[in-house]
Amino acid sequence: MARKSKAGVRARETAPAYGAGLPGQPGLPGMDVPSGDVYAVTVAERGRVVLPAAVRERLNIKEGDRVTLRVEPDGTLTLQTAAAFAQSLVGAFKHLAPGRMLSDELVAGRRREAAQEEREMAALLAAPRKRRA
Repeated sequence: MARKSKAGVRARETAPAYGAGLPGQPGLPGMDVPSGDVYAVTVAERGRVVLPAAVRERLNIKEGDRVTLRVEPDGTLTLQTAAAFAQSLVGAFKHLAPGRMLSDELVAGRRREAAQEEREMAALLAAPRKRRA
């Protein structure tokens, strides 16, 4: 959220400025134009970038929401919402144990350990009783 000072808003949103990617309006010569909407934004002090309202509405980004910014080796920036990032991770480690649910194995192992601890505790508590008798 932009701070307001006596002079007004410090960081301003800009309207879509490029015709790149639109039919009949080619981008700069020699540059690959990405498909989809293109927005011009300005980097404000301390590196702040304001997402245009149309982008926030389309991606359902509210104030305080966290997003993931990825810098690709070619210098491309990818911005993902938390939901999109989480969805991209689903099944990421599926190849490590095909046909097995590692979470179920973990829970079963923890239950075995808890049962063993219960038996050991019962044995410790029963030992002094045997000596007295």
